Amino acid sequence: MRCAMPLLLGLLCLPLGCSEQTPASSVHLSGRQRTAIIRELSDMTPAGFARRLGPDYDACHRHAAAEKFPEIYLAPTQAMKWASKHWQIGGPPSERGGDFSSTQGQILYVPADPAANFGCDRVTISEWTNGVFTESPEPPWHDKFRPDPMVTKWQAAAPGPLGQPLAAARGMGGWANLGLVLHASGFIGTSGTSTAWNNSASISLPPEKLVTALSVTNKSELALVTCHDRSTGRGQVAVIIITASSKDGHFVHEWPDDYPGLPNVGLISGFKLLGYIDLPEIAFPTSICAVGNRNAARINGKDGNAAPINQWDIRKPEDRRNFYSGSNAHLVSTAGFAIVGGKYENKIAFIDLQPLFERIRAAYFTTEEAFQETRRLGAGKLWPPTFEACPAWKPVLVKTVDVARPTAVIAALVGEDKAQALVAAEDGTLTAFATAGLGSPAPVEPDKIVPLGQTNIGPNPVCLTYVKGSADAFIAAIRGQREIVWIKATPTGPVITRRLRDARLRDPVGVEQADTHGIETGLITVADFQGGKILNYRLGAVHFVTQGGAKYGCGPDGKDEFECGGTMEFPGHPFAVSATNVN
Repeated sequence: MRCAMPLLLGLLCLPLGCSEQTPASSVHLSGRQRTAIIRELSDMTPAGFARRLGPDYDACHRHAAAEKFPEIYLAPTQAMKWASKHWQIGGPPSERGGDFSSTQGQILYVPADPAANFGCDRVTISEWTNGVFTESPEPPWHDKFRPDPMVTKWQAAAPGPLGQPLAAARGMGGWANLGLVLHASGFIGTSGTSTAWNNSASISLPPEKLVTALSVTNKSELALVTCHDRSTGRGQVAVIIITASSKDGHFVHEWPDDYPGLPNVGLISGFKLLGYIDLPEIAFPTSICAVGNRNAARINGKDGNAAPINQWDIRKPEDRRNFYSGSNAHLVSTAGFAIVGGKYENKIAFIDLQPLFERIRAAYFTTEEAFQETRRLGAGKLWPPTFEACPAWKPVLVKTVDVARPTAVIAALVGEDKAQALVAAEDGTLTAFATAGLGSPAPVEPDKIVPLGQTNIGPNPVCLTYVKGSADAFIAAIRGQREIVWIKATPTGPVITRRLRDARLRDPVGVEQADTHGIETGLITVADFQGGKILNYRLGAVHFVTQGGAKYGCGPDGKDEFECGGTMEFPGHPFAVSATNVN
């Protein structure tokens, strides 16, 4: 169980005294099995990645009759006369730009020819300007496209070859200008959009760590990386604290100084590896999702109205108090958790992040003495201290649960009594778990971390992601069914609310919903692994809220459930999407 968090600096490194840990146990894998798993996780060829992703549609329907898939309406594309851009909705284009909105980010793929292509491109997912909406993925018209322009910086910063990009993630609780890209070598670099800056931060895990998956908490406070330690045979989670700042003062929505671990909008300027959490029953973790219990984005100004973060100066005691117990106390997480999947061991694990979140909050926002310690930035015991220097703020493994072949995990972006975690399994079972205090400062009750309910969403769901703007809705890519499924979390378990199938969609393995600004719509991007492309699909009307108010439904008559906005081909096999609003 958990106890109350000490507030004074002298107590920040004392243990909480009431956390329960799962007893140490061995992972029952033979030497031959371990060797085979390491070989599979190290195989960066298209065939190797396909094996990691698990059975596709053909493998799941070997003895079934051939299916006829529907063909979703493809919106016709038109070219703008004065720029190398295209559009599908609205028009005709006006020469006056008007309100502008676009979403841009990283597409990861396994190149067919690694000598010719790197495997990470920067793509414009959608754009709204000049009175028209582009719902097809496009190369950026004002920046480098293939590869992502950060690749040359990554190569210069890495201690050796980068290896294949494995995972991309960014804070999903609001703006996240920069996301992180994890490479097979253990190198993590940042990349974002054409307007993002502070984009040279990077960190590398030691070469003995065989990295497998990446998650970034809601507001870009922490990055968690799953790995297998080749030297010890252990499964682990590396915990990295993120620093973001706008020291030049040009971006009013970011902190004006280096405050590692505080919520931010992704102007990432640094990292520090705090240490590792051992997973005694999972030697080869394969998926992870980590969240804090605060997701609100609004900053209240000193007059009570919304204001940018730079209105506050937490060097001043009265401003610090505001973020601890005043009008902005909702901003900084007081608790959180991570859920880890181990497909090879048939396990999932729950990790309590409250010791870390609560101590970060106390250090910045309570006493003058505690705050001044956060100004002594550096290695080891300097702020933020490593787990070796301050064991008390190390997250705690609270429970490991049997789940057959977990393929994807996700935690709800809402805390307190509504916190849930969803686990997808290779057989199509989707189970919702109660988190029993993990999403709040309340005591954790490991015995109550139990299934709330389950449903079957289709064979081999390999990706779970968020419906943006919702606290209880998710999207899944079902590889074994060639389908995208929408899910709502309820107190009694997950419920399917919508399904998408399209003849163009051959092998969906990744999906993400796009950010929007100034317009209202639902737009998803799907990574089609064997199809060698990404596809955009719109669901529901697009509403030009701040540019005339026009509404356009889906399909030729505006009455369809879905519309295909367009596709983009890749010289390889796309598997991940991570994008954000261009600020």
